[in-house]
Amino acid sequence: MPEPGNYPFNCWWVAAFSDEVGRDLLGRWLLDTPVLLYRRENGTVAAIEDRCPHRGAPLSLGCLKGDTVQCGYHGFTFDSEGECIQVPSLKAALPAARIRSFAIMEQAPFVWIWLGDPDRIDSVAPPHQPDWLGTSEFAERHGRIDIAANYMLLKENVLDLTHFGYVHASTFKITDWVDPPRLSSDGETAGYHQSFSSSPLPPVFAEPMGMAPGTLYDRENYGSFLTPALQIAAVDLIEPSNRHITGRFRVIHATTPIDATHMHYFWSVARDHGTDDKAMEALSAITKLGFAEDESMIEAIQALRNRDPRGATAPEFSVKMDSAGIQARRIVQKWMDRD
Repeated sequence: MPEPGNYPFNCWWVAAFSDEVGRDLLGRWLLDTPVLLYRRENGTVAAIEDRCPHRGAPLSLGCLKGDTVQCGYHGFTFDSEGECIQVPSLKAALPAARIRSFAIMEQAPFVWIWLGDPDRIDSVAPPHQPDWLGTSEFAERHGRIDIAANYMLLKENVLDLTHFGYVHASTFKITDWVDPPRLSSDGETAGYHQSFSSSPLPPVFAEPMGMAPGTLYDRENYGSFLTPALQIAAVDLIEPSNRHITGRFRVIHATTPIDATHMHYFWSVARDHGTDDKAMEALSAITKLGFAEDESMIEAIQALRNRDPRGATAPEFSVKMDSAGIQARRIVQKWMDRD
């Protein structure tokens, strides 16, 4: 029996990166829902159900004709609002064959989608837009990983950074994250903040600033669980002698469930130093290596859960560092209760 979903539908979720959606048809499963994404001729993004109601063929196997989608099986044609405007064998439209369309909000580099009740859309705040995103000060790189695990495993992973010294010992080489950080929560969000004073800089932070790895430097690490779909993280690099911020590093973690045991992980990294193309490509490369390490660990955890006959009754012990993750679980449950 499939696991029940632990994700609210009345929430804005990332459907794709802006640069993934063009005039080619993009089919993607989001929250147990087959979704078809494409750009209209005016550049806006359309999202409709990726299932022809005639015989169930994925519309993503069809073709675009202007702003309409023609099914590749029998030619049923739908507009970007899901209306069936043409059935070749009838030589007419078939209004009863309407399919779902979904609200879209594009905030580059993300395309957000609303899969819940259309009448509830105004009850939820629009997606958070970090103030640094898209500014000339920061250079940004992003990517997507499909992970065979429940999305909450990734969310809890990036709230407990004590795993850095184990999972990422050979990549990020951040080994000083040992103690639990300061935690904060207002019941709807959960945050952490950790200060590092005169701590050796790992290469991932030192080299882009032209400094030798191991240089003693101050760091402020902080992040927030904002919604079931979105988490942000930050590192401020600080000169110990005068406490001036000399470098800012930012991360976005956006997780969208495919189903109860699979997710899309959309990540974005940015910084205001070491912003030339060569340096940013190096950052992208090490980020992909590090996040692949997370993927391997999280998938192994999910595989173990899938086979363990004890299921949810298997023992789980939490420690102080897990407090942010536990709070995130409670917040998700609040969203589920409101769904």
